[in-house]
Amino acid sequence: MANKPQDEKTVEVQPQRVSRREMIVGAGVGVAGLVAGGAVAAVIPRRKAPSPPVPDLWIGRNIAECTGCRLCQVACSQIKEQKVQPAIARVTVWQYYPGVEFPVACYQCGDEAKCVEACPTQALEVDTSKKLNTIKIDTKLCLRTAKGGDCVLCQEKCPGTAVSFHPKTREPLICDLCGGDPECVKACPSTTISTKGVRMAAVAPSEIAAGLSMAYNFPDPKLMPQRPAGRGEAPPAGRGAPGAPPAGRGMPGMPAGRGRGPAEGRGRGRGAEYVPPDR
Repeated sequence: MANKPQDEKTVEVQPQRVSRREMIVGAGVGVAGLVAGGAVAAVIPRRKAPSPPVPDLWIGRNIAECTGCRLCQVACSQIKEQKVQPAIARVTVWQYYPGVEFPVACYQCGDEAKCVEACPTQALEVDTSKKLNTIKIDTKLCLRTAKGGDCVLCQEKCPGTAVSFHPKTREPLICDLCGGDPECVKACPSTTISTKGVRMAAVAPSEIAAGLSMAYNFPDPKLMPQRPAGRGEAPPAGRGAPGAPPAGRGMPGMPAGRGRGPAEGRGRGRGAEYVPPDR
């Protein structure tokens, strides 16, 4: 009987592996970590993108061949929205001065998808069901569709600006390769986009345009051949063509007149030498 209280005390103490002091200290560290790390980050842990293998299918790009026909956008909007409306296509044709045009679609970044990392509600994730590395969107979690917000983090963090938004539903629009049979590739009349072609890394459209515009640049005017004296650059001998007398503006040897061709005439005349008017 004398040992019974001691046994009961042993039973009570044995399960308690953390002392009161340790529990208070641990709680204090936890609160400090919550404040330092941010309440949102602690409450909603960010889901890291998985590390899938190389996709079985991707869109190859030969952007220098793009003619700007936008048939890729037409085909995409037809298959996805059942209407011809390029603004709601999952592929976008960007246009830059002086006429540089090229398509932009999801680069299938896989485990490096910045849009997935940026989403604060885990509405985006890499879909590996068909080994395509496309982005799956949960509209019930997306702040734009579920809460009517204006979040654009997925677009801002995408290095290739391959994310757009539906003007009515407001959901993010990201190419999903039509499940493995992309309609845009079928519609492209050139070799601009193809399946399993040249796989580009995600690059900002402005950087792509800067590289392509080199083919459209005009030569330096200083390197161009100098044109002969023309309007406003008449030689000192006269105001008309080289060799024309100072007194007249018409044909050499003709009296002064107001016409541009023979004396007092407005037409150039057959065989007459055209003299640019003085301006």
